[in-house]
Amino acid sequence: MCLNVKNACPPAFPPRLLVLPLLMIWLAALAPLAHAQAAPRIGLVLGGGGARGAAHVGVLQKLQELRVPIDCVAGTSMGGLVAGAFSSGLSPTDMQVALRQADWRDMFKDAASYADFTPRLKGFSQSYIPGSEAGVKNGSLQFPSAVLSGQKIKFFIDRLIRADLAPQRVESQQLPLALLTTDIVTGQRRAWRNGDLASLMRATMSVPGLMSPVKYEGLSLVDGGLVDNVPIAEVTDLCRPDVVIAINVGSPLLKAEDIDASPLSVTAQMINLLTEQNVTKSLSLLRPGIDIYIQPDLDGITAADFERSDDTIARGYAAASRAQNQLQSLALSASDYAVWLRRMARSDVPQLTLDAVETVGLDAERTRSFAAKMRNKAGAPLDAKALEEDLLYAYSEGRYSNLGYQLVRSEDKNILRLYPTEKAWGPDFLRIGLNFAWGSRDDARYNVRLAYQMTQLNRSGGELLLTGQLGADNLMGASWYQPLEAERPLFTETTALLGAQSVDLYQNGRAQARLKTVFTEINTGLGLNLGRHGVLKSGLLLRNQNASTSIGSDSLLPAERSSNTRAWFAVADLDRFNSPYFPTEGWRARLMQTRASDYGKLDGSYSQALGFGTYVLTGRVAFTKASKGQLPISDAAVLGGVNNLSGLAFKQLLGSDMRYLGLRSEKIISQMPLGLRGDLRIGLSLEGGTMRQRYSETQGSGLVRSTSVYLGGETVLGPVYLGLAKASGNAARIFLFIGNP
Repeated sequence: MCLNVKNACPPAFPPRLLVLPLLMIWLAALAPLAHAQAAPRIGLVLGGGGARGAAHVGVLQKLQELRVPIDCVAGTSMGGLVAGAFSSGLSPTDMQVALRQADWRDMFKDAASYADFTPRLKGFSQSYIPGSEAGVKNGSLQFPSAVLSGQKIKFFIDRLIRADLAPQRVESQQLPLALLTTDIVTGQRRAWRNGDLASLMRATMSVPGLMSPVKYEGLSLVDGGLVDNVPIAEVTDLCRPDVVIAINVGSPLLKAEDIDASPLSVTAQMINLLTEQNVTKSLSLLRPGIDIYIQPDLDGITAADFERSDDTIARGYAAASRAQNQLQSLALSASDYAVWLRRMARSDVPQLTLDAVETVGLDAERTRSFAAKMRNKAGAPLDAKALEEDLLYAYSEGRYSNLGYQLVRSEDKNILRLYPTEKAWGPDFLRIGLNFAWGSRDDARYNVRLAYQMTQLNRSGGELLLTGQLGADNLMGASWYQPLEAERPLFTETTALLGAQSVDLYQNGRAQARLKTVFTEINTGLGLNLGRHGVLKSGLLLRNQNASTSIGSDSLLPAERSSNTRAWFAVADLDRFNSPYFPTEGWRARLMQTRASDYGKLDGSYSQALGFGTYVLTGRVAFTKASKGQLPISDAAVLGGVNNLSGLAFKQLLGSDMRYLGLRSEKIISQMPLGLRGDLRIGLSLEGGTMRQRYSETQGSGLVRSTSVYLGGETVLGPVYLGLAKASGNAARIFLFIGNP
């Protein structure tokens, strides 16, 4: 109650004058609620599908165009790759550029170029089927867990999210993120909302059988698509979104006519069945009229079509455009979306200086040896390019199954952790090689070879190699390879051989007799590895041999049929080709001198390959010369066979003095599938050679010319040639060669 005394009460206002201020206060209080209703929380789900997952980038481009923000994201497999990159701030446009510029064929080859193999590993690559290596452990055969270790794929991921510049964690990204994996041991679904981002992105892409599992926190992790290929439940729990946008890019089930008896198609269908079942369960969680489901039309695009990323992205964009009416209701104003974009934008990463470099998983001695090969050192700025090169270089030694790294921030220190993983299926290895040669004017020849390699037999890395071969040339051998000091270039090597070799003796273009030489040999020497360029070696050779004819007349044989040879030899063997038999660049050179009591032999060769897009030009020169006396028939110079006068039969010309010049022009017409080295080519060869002091085709002399056309390439069995050739003085011949010479 207010007394009506002057200045005792506040002045009275009419009630209607209070309405406007109260209304303004009420509207201001409701404004955040109105804004919240206008901007619902949005969760994005990116499903798995291999290369088909590039369609996610197209959807993201459309969302950006419509100004639709994202509040959290969950992904599986390729969807996990896109989700990780997106949450790290990589724009959809930059993502498309990265996918387009990626060398997917190289990425699906773990090792560096063949040119960077060690000389010893190059020798194995030339003699045995690529990828035939099996382990012998505890008396049983063991095999790699997958075709690929994913070595270069991990490097690609590191660059994509800038894990090669600074530590990257799942929990520290611009968007809340969940990555789905499967524990291959238990089959359990594993969702990750924290941890090393690059490692988990690599893990969610580990298709069983194709890429090896990722060892992480004591678990063996593979593709999350096996248990949750469209992780709607995960994104729902991650940020409680008002609206879920789910994108399904999974491969459809194969049709009956596409399923044959091959293990690959049956395995692919099995994975598709598992995936289809969990996808059906996940899609049932979508709320009709609220959530948005997008399934791009990816007909004709397979899970392996990574090189068609632009087409796949365009189809994702088209699918999102068809859902534009639903998506537009989620759009922000231009100013509000600009705020969201600024929050998502990547900040500059300052150059990082390493405080420590740690190697995990090796014993002390191997840790010191491994660290010595790394150019990145504590106290120096991180050089990511050199780090990748060094790790690939180490991988090409053939000792490791995987070489990874991780940048860690601990106690205000920048730590580079290296994770070299030695082959679990070692330390002993089994390799298989074969070759088959046929010509329309000569008998078919074949050889099957086997090698058993025992490694790390002492602290300096001693190795024992046992070999055997059956076929046209039978052989048994044992070789001891001993580095004089661990990781040093000097070594000794001693080899003992017992074998029987055969070669046909020709006259007038026809085989008249078959020469068989039974021999025993011991050679020992000192060698020097010249990095990845090749090897120098010198030593002593002792050889006992006996020649006879298994077919035809003995009259074609020399008078001296048995011999004991004691010789000194020196050899320089250099190889910088980028492929053992079908290079596109590089060179190869070999020079060897042999000096025995009764003869001396000098032979050499040089090859050069030049690539011009899909065209390759390869030239080769070679010679053999008796530097003393005359070469015995068992150690004669030879001409004849593929790329050695292809118009002649295998070793049709034998003699003591040889010259050769050859030029191959090839057009690459197709590539091997992803994960396999090599290509298919059509080629034309022009060759010429001379042989003096002949032991076969003695009626001829002078220059022999040869021309051939062929289809050839590097395959899973080694080089393959199928062609037609004509040499001067000889009838045209069809020839076929498969395998390692």
